[in-house]
Amino acid sequence: MRIMRTCRRMGIASVAVYSSADARAPHVQFADEAVFIGPAPVQESYLNAEKIIAAALRTDAEAVHPGYGFLSENAEFAGACAASGLVFIGPSPESIRSMGLKSTARRMMAEAGVPIVPGYDGDDQELESLRRNALAVGLPILIKASAGGGGKGMRLVRDAAELANSLESARREAERAFGDGSLLIEKYIGDARHVEFQVFGDNYGKVIHLFERDCSIQRRHQKVIEESPSPAMTLELRRRMGEAALRAAAELRYSGAGTVEFLLAPSGEFYFIEVNTRLQVEHPVTEMITGLDLVELQIRVAEGNALPLAQDELQQSGHAIEARLYAEDPDNDFLPASGRIAAWHQPESTAGLRIDSGVETGTEVGIYYDPLLAKVIAHGPDRDTALRKLIYELKDLDVQGVKTNRDFLIRLLSQSDFQSGLYSTSFIDAHRGELAAPYGTHQDRIAATAATLYIEKSRAANAPILSSIPQNFRNNPHRDPSIKLQAGGNAFNLSYRQIQGEAGTDAYLVYSDDWREEAQVVSFNPGSIRLAIGGVHRQFRVTESGETFFVHCLEFSREVIRLPRYPVPEISAEQADASAPMPGQVLKVLVTPGQQVSAGDPLIILEAMKMEQTLKAAMDGFVEAVLVGPGDIVAPGDSLVHIAAHHTDKK
Repeated sequence: MRIMRTCRRMGIASVAVYSSADARAPHVQFADEAVFIGPAPVQESYLNAEKIIAAALRTDAEAVHPGYGFLSENAEFAGACAASGLVFIGPSPESIRSMGLKSTARRMMAEAGVPIVPGYDGDDQELESLRRNALAVGLPILIKASAGGGGKGMRLVRDAAELANSLESARREAERAFGDGSLLIEKYIGDARHVEFQVFGDNYGKVIHLFERDCSIQRRHQKVIEESPSPAMTLELRRRMGEAALRAAAELRYSGAGTVEFLLAPSGEFYFIEVNTRLQVEHPVTEMITGLDLVELQIRVAEGNALPLAQDELQQSGHAIEARLYAEDPDNDFLPASGRIAAWHQPESTAGLRIDSGVETGTEVGIYYDPLLAKVIAHGPDRDTALRKLIYELKDLDVQGVKTNRDFLIRLLSQSDFQSGLYSTSFIDAHRGELAAPYGTHQDRIAATAATLYIEKSRAANAPILSSIPQNFRNNPHRDPSIKLQAGGNAFNLSYRQIQGEAGTDAYLVYSDDWREEAQVVSFNPGSIRLAIGGVHRQFRVTESGETFFVHCLEFSREVIRLPRYPVPEISAEQADASAPMPGQVLKVLVTPGQQVSAGDPLIILEAMKMEQTLKAAMDGFVEAVLVGPGDIVAPGDSLVHIAAHHTDKK
């Protein structure tokens, strides 16, 4: 959608391609035309070059913009576009091919005098050979997918006992994501920063860089926060790294947008890691500090125009920071989440603020693609201003129905070391405890109160939202009405009664156990309620979905669930099911019925949103039943393997 917006501004019609999973996606509706290209699995749709080229020819398109992923760094696809008479908006197939395999890129950059990370980039891809070379490099090491990026196929290995499984897992993931399972090994450099330089070339031999982006804040080797300028950058270091980036681009005879990526060690030394021969997800950061539209620049170069600016004409203006909003659960090891977005409310557009998203209220977040929902970018005259803007905008962003990392991003951006610019690629792991969701009983009570009074006011207004909710029938008509709710990690039996408020305002006494508070209803409208609780006014946006009420205010956001009256019996400790922690597809079943297992033994390998997850036994026992097979699609909470403490011989 971001690319199509620039096309529309330039007077260029756009054609979207879509799979069955994306039939109702906003980008399909936003495009001038759209063409269906196949089922949800990427090999049958977004990685199928023939179908995409056929869609372009069918609609008389002149060019193909490959976006950020899938075939954007595929030399064969770029060549096939040219052979079909289509302009590929990106570098030449030769440049992509040179950098498409990280192993080839490493060797080429070393010859060009660009420093590289010690490692193994050889052609012998037998797993045993990779294992030996990894041990020769010396643990800890990083395993990388030679043909890809975005953290797919990447594994950090510190223990030799994990090496074989990590190599196999990385290869499987690389084959699914990029169609190529070749791997390379690099020495892991601790406490390094990930700093990349945006480069641009035209078809006349001119190359420039548009300064750096610091992308060190990562989880699962995928970027979460990006900013420019880098807090670690000096004028001299920028000059040296910029010159190395230009040497790399010149060596490739580069045309179009690309990124030269480096590791910046604590010593101040830097090492080449890869060239991304495409536009990066984080390109808005560069756009905001340079004032340039990089997609427009891509299109102009693809049209045969020369770059309009020389290196000495480019200037950085202020500071920009981007946060990536993912559908994932930070409190469950950042596992991806899926579901229907029940509410999506973006903040109003203001100066220095930008949100690039591809979702809206009602969008289904499925299991097949990357869990990135949106990018929130802020710009200011300095880093402190940009940070303050970004935090405020994230607080104001209301997304409900799917778990996201929004609150985690707010805590991360507010953390003192990050605010001081003191971070590396290990920042999230090193500060995991500080960044965990706080225990917020007070906020849970406030959210439960807001939901309770919203229900009460909706009933009074005869709102259709509550047509299925019982009318608080009680045997004792003199007892205050109550409702059982769960908010955050707490369950409350919340009672309330109407009282006389100030100047005749609509007020209630709300109480639960030893907690009680006066709450005044300042205003009510379907979808929102403004309350003064304990003298503090807050505007709450409330979205209802069945027995769930999503409560959002600037300070916090909570999912409030109306609970059943009677508790569900607990499962016996004599048995345990291995359940799906995320929606996904079963890749491998590692156990059979009757097999004895110990706590921690692997049972099932799942794949969802381009990520593998291994389910492990929660207890010692015997596999009583395997309930799924390879290829099955599962939902969160589905039982996959049943384990019993004692062996039962079922005939």
